[in-house]
Amino acid sequence: MNTEIGRSVYSVKSSYFILRSEVLDGYCAIFLTPTGMLDIHKPATGVRMGDAYPQGLRFQMAKEEKGLKIADIIPNALGYFMVSARMKALLEQHAGVEIEFLRFTLLNHRGRVAGEDCYIANVIGVQDWVDAEKSDGTRKASNPNRFLFLRRLVLDNDKLDPEIRLFRTVTVPRLPIVRQDFKELLEREGMTGPTFYPVGAEVAFTP
Repeated sequence: MNTEIGRSVYSVKSSYFILRSEVLDGYCAIFLTPTGMLDIHKPATGVRMGDAYPQGLRFQMAKEEKGLKIADIIPNALGYFMVSARMKALLEQHAGVEIEFLRFTLLNHRGRVAGEDCYIANVIGVQDWVDAEKSDGTRKASNPNRFLFLRRLVLDNDKLDPEIRLFRTVTVPRLPIVRQDFKELLEREGMTGPTFYPVGAEVAFTP
């Protein structure tokens, strides 16, 4: 991580955090969408897949990352919130939001089954809780409410629901936001894969 960004991130006090997954040494990542998956934007933006999600879908470990271990929050280039069975169980018990779990099989670099109990955790819906004036980034020309590149995300405290611990925003729906107590729960449980960036900090993301 860029050191300048790092200093900005940890100088900001926040009760909410952007949840990202980063590749750890020895762990795998997913870069490509499998053939046969339609409406690929839906699980990245909180739109329900339902019966449109093909059963028995297989993703493959990216050849660019040689690790074979599967993290609890699986790094990927698809904008999905991809999780292990252990993380799924924690989300079901503690997240307190509607999540559509889309099961998939993960293949290793040679096309052999590495994990049959992996999931896209599709957090349903988006929240309009962003302070648009204080947030900063490159906006989408066809939809000014959506960022193509994010430099700073600021939430509107007057709009926040204090009961919700995990949510998406209209502005950057591909980036899950977690409340501090939920972040601390993931850390206590030793979940592998997540990196947390305080809301309000300077970042450099392409959501």
